[in-house]
Amino acid sequence: MKKLLTFALMWFVFVVWGLELGVVWVFKSITGSWISQSSLVYLSKVWTINCLRLLAVIALLRWLGLSFRDLTEGSFGTRELRLSLLVVFAVLLVEVIYLESYSPQILREFHYHLRISQSTWLALASLASEYVYYTLEILAVNLLYVGALRLGNQRLAVLLPTVLWGSAHALNIVVMPAIEALLLAVYMTVFAFLIYTTTQKTGSLKVPIFIWLVSMAL
Repeated sequence: MKKLLTFALMWFVFVVWGLELGVVWVFKSITGSWISQSSLVYLSKVWTINCLRLLAVIALLRWLGLSFRDLTEGSFGTRELRLSLLVVFAVLLVEVIYLESYSPQILREFHYHLRISQSTWLALASLASEYVYYTLEILAVNLLYVGALRLGNQRLAVLLPTVLWGSAHALNIVVMPAIEALLLAVYMTVFAFLIYTTTQKTGSLKVPIFIWLVSMAL
């Protein structure tokens, strides 16, 4: 249990939240804003996070005696696709009801990048970088799941991503109003629970990758 707690703390501080908040704080100190006001600032920030996260994931994988392949283990067939889409569309329905309108997230993100970019090519580069960020993020959460499974048990393998990733989205209070941050945390807690309950049910780590990336596009 002590090794599991050490692993969870290192993951929280060096792989996801501590790393991300630290990088954002440094850029805020330089630019005066928590939110990127230009594509160059955005690209610098997101690639700093991406590179540091990749290094931290590799370090924790070595500490656990695992490889990157272990983060995508399992098959992805008709059953996994069906269960994954069930989660995707359930979450999408909640979003549509809450927002009372719908447009694909990837288009919303692209419009944001167009607003802060000097050219369409820079906006496309920023958008691509954002989805690299999302990919590394879900691989990092898979690492938490695999680590909890290896050092703990199946219940903890679902609980830790639900709390340390899902509920911890409340930390976005630094860049959004408190009520919005709380609602985001509730939403992500439920989402994380559904993702990793489905992962446990299918035994495939390709499931959370599919659910997360499709959800970030829709």
